[in-house]
Amino acid sequence: MNAFLLRFMFVIALAATVHGQGAKTDLAAMDQANQLYSAKNWSAAAPAFEAITRAEPDNALAWLRLGVSRHKLGQYTSAVEAYKHVESNPQIGPSALYREAASLAKLNRNQEAIASLDKAVDAGFVQASTFQQDADLASLHEESGFKAVIEKADTIAHPCVHHPEYRQFDFWIGEWDVVTTQGHNPAGTSSIQPIIDQCVLLENWTGGGGGTGKSFNHYDTSRKIWMQDWVDSQSNSIHFEGKLEDGVMSYYADSRKPDSTPIRRHLQFFKLDADHVRQFSQQSSDGGKSWTTEYDFTYNRKK
Repeated sequence: MNAFLLRFMFVIALAATVHGQGAKTDLAAMDQANQLYSAKNWSAAAPAFEAITRAEPDNALAWLRLGVSRHKLGQYTSAVEAYKHVESNPQIGPSALYREAASLAKLNRNQEAIASLDKAVDAGFVQASTFQQDADLASLHEESGFKAVIEKADTIAHPCVHHPEYRQFDFWIGEWDVVTTQGHNPAGTSSIQPIIDQCVLLENWTGGGGGTGKSFNHYDTSRKIWMQDWVDSQSNSIHFEGKLEDGVMSYYADSRKPDSTPIRRHLQFFKLDADHVRQFSQQSSDGGKSWTTEYDFTYNRKK
């Protein structure tokens, strides 16, 4: 497929997105304007897109690229005027608001620029690094409002990094030698790692007898509980649910023994200090009326 045909199909797809069904688009004019835009021929692209917006006032992509072309020509006020036509467009709007902020910053209208960036973030443009690296926004860097927008964007983009609930179990992160709490006999080793942008704690367990297992631990924001899903090399699996209670991660699970007897399990993690964690597991076969110890381990952080 040649480059012209690909570009032609791209314009058709964008036209369908930003106009909606039934819109009339001069594809030849749009294609010519897009070629000028791609070539960075801003002095020719600007009047080309301006003509399209006069003929097709609902052409959101043309308004956006008119604004960019004007900005590149240093026509910041008229660039802002172009962007304002598509601020509320669900596809084009977030980018238009960000670019509008850049033009406003070049006009030294810093507070308006920050307000526009804040709207862009609310609309879904949450690339904080883009804001920080854009030379057109350099004049905003020391503004408290700009720093707040950066923090807001980063929090939306990386919720697990910022929200404290996700960090409640971080005391288990690390490389550990594991021993029995009573007797301090070797029980195995464990590596606990934050993964998926710190939304999950991945447990990699190796028992002293050679068995292995893994668990996913994560905070469920909808139910406001912690979950652990464990699977081992003996095909055992179990699903725990719980929460942090008085500094202790407390999980419960209902399962069955091989003979189908129902059992309830209670798994707890205690932060003893920065380098030691206790993992204590109990089980009950009478619905929680009485409990017996399943195992009791102490995690010692590797030096």
